[in-house]
Amino acid sequence: MLENRGIFYSGGFLYNPQAQAVLLHLRDNQTPNNPNKWAFFGGQNEGAESPENCFIRELGEELGIIIEKGTPQYLCDYLNINRGTWRYIFYIESNKSKADMKLTEGADFDWIPLSKVFSYDLTDKTKRDLKRFIIKLSLSKDVC
Repeated sequence: MLENRGIFYSGGFLYNPQAQAVLLHLRDNQTPNNPNKWAFFGGQNEGAESPENCFIRELGEELGIIIEKGTPQYLCDYLNINRGTWRYIFYIESNKSKADMKLTEGADFDWIPLSKVFSYDLTDKTKRDLKRFIIKLSLSKDVC
């Protein structure tokens, strides 16, 4: 079980295994952090919510989708030295159509093939965490 570390960031992405694509969002130019870059969905916790519940709430707020508890899969967590807060990253396997979601924050969002994702202008942390995700995918394919 993940430990609640006070104020933290919880975020992540949707992953479509059939299409080998991730759903990311394009931050708008109004945000003070990483404007106009592609990033995960997520945000800061509210009160004593768990990292998983924070991610679920953020997806509901940012995309208008309902995610059941226990659905997000843990990817990693670490101290974000730049902000002095803990960062929790999750993903959810989904083939949900973009038309079934409604973006409420940011400039845009889209399904991006893993084969092309690093050609996008990603935030540094998004790039780092997606590399970790791809390693996890490749390792799981090697296990009998």
